[in-house]
Amino acid sequence: MRVQKVRVQGFRLLQDVEITLEPNSTVIVGRNNSGKTSLADVFERFAGENGPRFRLEDFSAGTRGKFSEARQLREAGADPGAVLGALPTITISLTFTYDKAAPSLGPLSPFIIDLDEDATTAVAKIEYAPTLSSLQALLEVAAPPEGLDALTHFMRHLREAIPTAYSVQVSAVDPTDPTNTRQFEGTAALSSLLQCNLVRAQRTLDHAKQDETDAIGRLLGVLFKTASTATAAESDQQLSLQLKASVESIERNVQSEFDEMLKGLLPAMSVLGFPSLNDTEIRPETSLNVETLLKGHTKVVYTGTDGVHLPEGYNGLGTRNLIYMLLQLESYHKSYRARPTRPATHLIFIEEPEAHLHPQMQEVFISQLNAAVGKLSAKYPEEEPWQVQFVISTHSSHVANAASFEAVRYFLNDQAAAGSQRRTKVKDFKKGMASIPAPDQEFLHQYMTLTKCDLYFADKAILVEGTTERILMPRLCEIVDRTLDEEHKLAKQYVTTAEVGGAYAHLFYPLLDFLELKTLVITDIDAVLQKKKMNKKGAEVTVWEKCPVASGERTSNTAIREWFRPAEAKVAEGWQDTPAPHIDPKVLLAKTDADKLSGYRRIAYQIPEVAGTDLCARSYEDALVLANPERFGLTDDGDKAEEAWDVAQDLSKSDTALRFAIQEKDWNVPRYISEGLKWLSEPPPPPAADPPIVPAPPPNEPAQ
Repeated sequence: MRVQKVRVQGFRLLQDVEITLEPNSTVIVGRNNSGKTSLADVFERFAGENGPRFRLEDFSAGTRGKFSEARQLREAGADPGAVLGALPTITISLTFTYDKAAPSLGPLSPFIIDLDEDATTAVAKIEYAPTLSSLQALLEVAAPPEGLDALTHFMRHLREAIPTAYSVQVSAVDPTDPTNTRQFEGTAALSSLLQCNLVRAQRTLDHAKQDETDAIGRLLGVLFKTASTATAAESDQQLSLQLKASVESIERNVQSEFDEMLKGLLPAMSVLGFPSLNDTEIRPETSLNVETLLKGHTKVVYTGTDGVHLPEGYNGLGTRNLIYMLLQLESYHKSYRARPTRPATHLIFIEEPEAHLHPQMQEVFISQLNAAVGKLSAKYPEEEPWQVQFVISTHSSHVANAASFEAVRYFLNDQAAAGSQRRTKVKDFKKGMASIPAPDQEFLHQYMTLTKCDLYFADKAILVEGTTERILMPRLCEIVDRTLDEEHKLAKQYVTTAEVGGAYAHLFYPLLDFLELKTLVITDIDAVLQKKKMNKKGAEVTVWEKCPVASGERTSNTAIREWFRPAEAKVAEGWQDTPAPHIDPKVLLAKTDADKLSGYRRIAYQIPEVAGTDLCARSYEDALVLANPERFGLTDDGDKAEEAWDVAQDLSKSDTALRFAIQEKDWNVPRYISEGLKWLSEPPPPPAADPPIVPAPPPNEPAQ
């Protein structure tokens, strides 16, 4: 059995989100402050070792106003039940999936309350909520002191009242009928159902304090404490008994020696009047605590070849971080096996495993995590395997791209309208990418893995066609920034650039739409002209050759053709397998700015350098020539576009890119790129509101 789905309501940015969990590892990605840490925190606060710990600030900003609404209802004489229902709560709903043929479902059994013999899911609801008896203490508050407004005074009162007025309430919910519930007394049912642990990002492995460098050694004390419990595995108990026996032997030896030393002191003490008639004989007693010894006096050292062993703090942070995480997993594993009633499942949240790890080690971490679980479980061959699910939050493209698309959950900071409260929107790749053909998904995943693409973490993105644009993009952004106000400068925004080529850029369109990532797609108009030529066999064939835009009959650029594919053509089955229709370059030049927009995306291709003229380039190189004619010796006579085309044929792409990125100081950005970057600098459009989350319909019944 395992946790199939999690729904969190009312906690910080997680106002109402639903996350499906993979059987082994689920990877949480997203920009900073998008709610990734809150997911781990809400579980730790409900199911952590220290019991529920919530405060006013933990309630979602969008729900805190309900406190005032409930207070107004109470003052208006409303029914206490209505007042109670108006108060905000923090809730986790866990959907478990199980094998109905299993001989025993253990702690999950009390949560299975449906009557459907074919059902394989059970829902547990954990709620931090008030009770009727606590309404008075929660909502009645004295008049505010002079000079303090009523709302601020009420919020101060709530900070003190919430911990005593609210409590954790656990219930089972029928997955086929949400109105059918079963309430449990206390939280014992929760603790037997779920074990939750957290490996935090801050692991105190630096040298800020001398004692912090022994963090790994202190974990040994925790491991011993777990192994000493009566419900621990027999092999662990044997190990703890051996440690105790060793320490007891040390105690006896020390005590014997101390006893002899003390007796040797007695003649000298008698001179000073001890012992007198009223004094009793004294003797030493030595007591050594194994757990304390391990925690405070055991260190991990690294073996030296000359017999000098290096302290834990002398090794690299990456190695220590990896060892520390593995020891924590072992500690949680032993704790799981030592529970009197083994929980139905074990959730472990790992924050930022990439801390101090080099890129190759980051990539290996995800793939080898399950192998490590297998190794730990192998120590207990006679017991059931470790029922553990990992939820890993990361800011590393190496970690994120090592996971499959199906395992990725994208956290998006959503502010649908100006002035509205921020909240988290969760994008499930397993659902959102389902419409993308499997070959395209495979291409995207392999591309992002090979290039370490960080689209998951950027605020905005630029897709470019070739190496020239990629090398020059920082310089292009710098020049355009000179024309922008301070608020919109690209240098102050996290913008990532990805080189995707003109033939593959269109494969990224569904991914960019799914990520709701404001993106500028920069590509070439790639005009081509039909010609008759003789092949090697002497036969006449039709070919499409590169040519200046003015002579072009169509574009060969797939990214452009797919961008302007008619919407009605995208509803037919298998439309992705049919090539997009060809477009005349003259039609492309007539497209408006609105035509070049699609949701969060904008496409930019060559346009006339001077509005109202037909001086249009075919590629970036001749666009650069047209924008800076004096630097390439262009004359005012004849067709400048034709001349720029000729000059561009002799330019080395890499040399030109380095020249304008480093040597040339004040030059003009081609117009199509300048306009695109200015658009990118502006705030993204408001995201589309997601439909509310509703329970799935019962089996064999249609959705409403």
